[in-house]
Amino acid sequence: MVRHIAQTILFPNILTKSNQLTRRAMDIASLLFARTIIIVAISAAALEPVESRAQTNDLVQFQKFVASSFYNDLVNRAIAALPKAVFQRCPSLVSNGSKVAVLKPISFGKDGFPNNGEWKQSFPISGCGNDTTLNFYFSANAKEKIDTIVGLPGTTHTDTILGRDAVSYANLGANLVVKDCRAFDVKNTRFEAYGTAKPPMPDPGPGHPHRPWWETWTLTGCGRTVDVPIDFVPDETGTRIIQPGGATER
Repeated sequence: MVRHIAQTILFPNILTKSNQLTRRAMDIASLLFARTIIIVAISAAALEPVESRAQTNDLVQFQKFVASSFYNDLVNRAIAALPKAVFQRCPSLVSNGSKVAVLKPISFGKDGFPNNGEWKQSFPISGCGNDTTLNFYFSANAKEKIDTIVGLPGTTHTDTILGRDAVSYANLGANLVVKDCRAFDVKNTRFEAYGTAKPPMPDPGPGHPHRPWWETWTLTGCGRTVDVPIDFVPDETGTRIIQPGGATER
């Protein structure tokens, strides 16, 4: 078990951070990521209304930025970092829109590019063997450079740090079933419910500041796929991660 306190950090192997991309690198980036242009069809053009957890200075300006070719290049770069187990292109690929959640207030320079703030964009995908949600995190700094973090796929309620900590527990659960494999990718995550079964912890309700919950994480490696249950138990100091056993191979 670990105690988790949220902070900004990167996932090794599972969550990856792209190099910073500036407007001056646009022409080069367009060439490098032309092969991933498929994301243009499933990104900002189908954007649903922005969900805001923090005040955004100019929502219209932000939506305009998200619809830009520059931003599509950022998303293309993130897509290129995904393992094949998570995202594969095929003729039947479907993505019905995306959602953006503002995580920290976003401000803009005079030229319309973000110079502060953080946000998350999620793309539900289906049709190519792994129906899931692709999650990307973006952070802008004062120099109008944007860092991109490729998050865990699926509907996990973890943030990047808690998710990173939970990966080792998911791997331990998968290794109990697939004992001869040491290289797994997190193919999907699925939020199941508030409250946990093992150990039994009832849901204290939506008004409670520390609601326990559990998820199923799907890991793939060595040609095999395993579903691993994981419990998350928050309190005033952080969040305990519990792998209660019960992993099953598909």
